[in-house]
Amino acid sequence: MLKKGKKKSFKKLLLKSAVVISLFGTGIFVQDSTVFSESNAVTSQSQVSMKDGTILHAWCWSFNTIRDNMKAIKDAGYTSVQTSPINAVVAGKGGDKSLSNWYYHYQPTLYTIGNYQLGTEAEFIEMNKVAEEYGIKIIVDAVLNHTTSDYNQVDSYIKSIPNWTHGNAQVKNWNDRYEVTQKALLGLYDWNTQSSDVQQYLLQFLKKAVADGADGFRYDAAKHIELSGEYGSNFWNVILNNGSEFQYGEVLQDGISNDAGYANLMSITASNYGQQIRNALRDHRMNSGNLANYQASVDPSKLVLWVESHDNYANDDKESTWMSDEDIKLGWAMITARAKGTPLFFSRPVGGGNGNRFPGQSKIGDAGSNLYKDTSVAAVNKFHNVMVGESEYIRNPNGDEQVVMIERGTKGAVLVNLVNNDKNLNSETKLANGTYTDKISGKTFTVSNNRITGNIPSRSVVVLYQGEDTPSTTSSVSISGYKEGVNRISEPKEVTLKSSNVKSATYKINDGSEVDFKDGTKLTVGQDLKIGESVTITLTMTDASGKVSSKKYTFTKEDPNAQTTIYFDNPDNWSTVYAYMYSSKDTKLLGAWPGTQMTKDNSGRYSISVPKSYESDGVKVLFTNNQGAQYPQNVGFDLKVNGIYSKTGLTGTASEVEYKEEVVKENIPFETQTKENPELTKGETKTIS
Repeated sequence: MLKKGKKKSFKKLLLKSAVVISLFGTGIFVQDSTVFSESNAVTSQSQVSMKDGTILHAWCWSFNTIRDNMKAIKDAGYTSVQTSPINAVVAGKGGDKSLSNWYYHYQPTLYTIGNYQLGTEAEFIEMNKVAEEYGIKIIVDAVLNHTTSDYNQVDSYIKSIPNWTHGNAQVKNWNDRYEVTQKALLGLYDWNTQSSDVQQYLLQFLKKAVADGADGFRYDAAKHIELSGEYGSNFWNVILNNGSEFQYGEVLQDGISNDAGYANLMSITASNYGQQIRNALRDHRMNSGNLANYQASVDPSKLVLWVESHDNYANDDKESTWMSDEDIKLGWAMITARAKGTPLFFSRPVGGGNGNRFPGQSKIGDAGSNLYKDTSVAAVNKFHNVMVGESEYIRNPNGDEQVVMIERGTKGAVLVNLVNNDKNLNSETKLANGTYTDKISGKTFTVSNNRITGNIPSRSVVVLYQGEDTPSTTSSVSISGYKEGVNRISEPKEVTLKSSNVKSATYKINDGSEVDFKDGTKLTVGQDLKIGESVTITLTMTDASGKVSSKKYTFTKEDPNAQTTIYFDNPDNWSTVYAYMYSSKDTKLLGAWPGTQMTKDNSGRYSISVPKSYESDGVKVLFTNNQGAQYPQNVGFDLKVNGIYSKTGLTGTASEVEYKEEVVKENIPFETQTKENPELTKGETKTIS
């Protein structure tokens, strides 16, 4: 986003007791119950979760540019790509695509997908399809705090939403949380985020992005949108229920940022930690204790880390533009080798850095500099992916703060030399004995009797671990979205067949013949089924070693009017309980927030009746007292037929007389819309019954 009116002071924060930091001489052992592991498992890039992976911020790249560079992004070890904002934006200066006009990205005029800077919705969809083929996730930068400051360019549809804005009176007291959350940044018209109409409008935009293939969101200026319960708002409760996999907010840390409050809902940015990294790069030294301290009083697994962000780089104060490419590589190694946090690599413009923001060698829509795929950057990315789950030990070898060594379990280490002279290493280590080859330079390092020796060239990164850079992946076939034992359908359902790392894959309908398929093939299930009848799809694969295996997927037709009851135990004894439900088809199945009031039964539970089809439709449910309390805090619980819920989720199911319907026993032939026994190609649609 834009500069927030004043430069924030750098404040040093203590880590919560959830993370234990132990000092052993000059080293720091960082242990967290979710990090420390003696597992020998190796994690491949395609198996890494979005939170555990690395993000390329493809700043100002067009959808087509991201699409065309997907292989390079994959080869460089990234697991996610973050786009610039995808919605309609101000057409500043006649559509000029000079990078100095980047801030028009952050002035929405309408929440449709596609804009003159990045491309059309069709191009966005195509980019997402290619990303899926490469196993790359897409994160969309979502601007939900405000629109543009030019009222004339705000679309009439937005203006038709009742009480849509708080106005454009600017924040003046940056230490007043009410002003920071309820007034405008730099005259940008502030959304009335307490309004349910506004919430539903913005939620529909997010859901549309997910339907088009997006996997996550970065929320611009999240600190400027109130938390649940502040000023009568439930904004985040509604907005975060959009079906995406990973979400984080831009929460620039200061005295009123309430990091913990936002981190209870989603991941947040570690802006103070980024400042600490830049300070170390400027000073050419990093104390191991300072590197270990994430400078945030939240679980570090909820942090998004950076050496610099687009705000640091592109705002008028040029806070991070002094750094060279070499500085970026050293800083990136220090944050990405760590066990916690999700690293984000900011793609600078071509030729940028060393004090120059916009050298004019590239424009909006173009790819940034090639630094994102530099050999050392890629090597650290792959180290990060391989070391998921390994414990962490940070040290300055022999007390030398010009060198940092980050060890992960006994398996690997990243070393960073911050100064302009070589360093001969002879240090204690936790690495297993053996000879290690630097993944970047090819130099060897030896570990013997708990000591490591070798030479670290000046201003360089060393990446050490045994094994391949890209571990082998598992072969698999599946039906996207299939849930074991839940697949009742009340109407024809389109399903997608998935395959990964296979020599061949086939599907078979009931006892029919086998048909070859490729990843992405679509089938329509249940077109002619009668209530109570089932259809079974058998997927068979031959993996890379030649092994053949099969799995069956069954779909059963149910009465669309059949009902079920779900229950809530009400552990906090709320006086009233509401159930709010949503799905990809409908954001408010039982009405707008807070949903529909539940009824207390003789057992003390609260109950409500809903269609059984809600389970197979993937409906989510939240329970609330409509006074700021709810379970869960963000994404709803999966709805389960006769499900019993408490604050932690589904705890069991109530007994019921199983729904049965007389079945007409006859063979239903398999019919296709095209030729018999077709050879399917990716994305082709067939109908089965």
